[in-house]
Amino acid sequence: MKLKFKPSRTTIIIAVVAVAAVAWGLTSGGDPAGQSPGTLDDPARQACTDFAAGRDAADSKGPRLSLADNVLASTRRTDNSRIADSASALGRKANDSDQEWTEAADGFAAACKDAGWSAP
Repeated sequence: MKLKFKPSRTTIIIAVVAVAAVAWGLTSGGDPAGQSPGTLDDPARQACTDFAAGRDAADSKGPRLSLADNVLASTRRTDNSRIADSASALGRKANDSDQEWTEAADGFAAACKDAGWSAP
């Protein structure tokens, strides 16, 4: 038995929209630097301030992990997705190489600056 499938115009439009949505999702996800800077709410401000206060002392894996935990605790309550995503990256890289940590730390600092944070 041979089946014939003749898509309607509506089916084609739905398929095109679905493919476009998936393509957009794949290209826009995973890069905190590509996100809007968002607003600097109190939890984001606290995370940025904590990070700035502890960054210089975070010169090895232990202090990095402690700083990342502290920053992540504040960002759990923020509505700023770029800062929250950058804090997550900071936590993931805290136990990695110096270069990876520095890149994540610079990314978090940039997210804070772009959102309007400045050192108190």
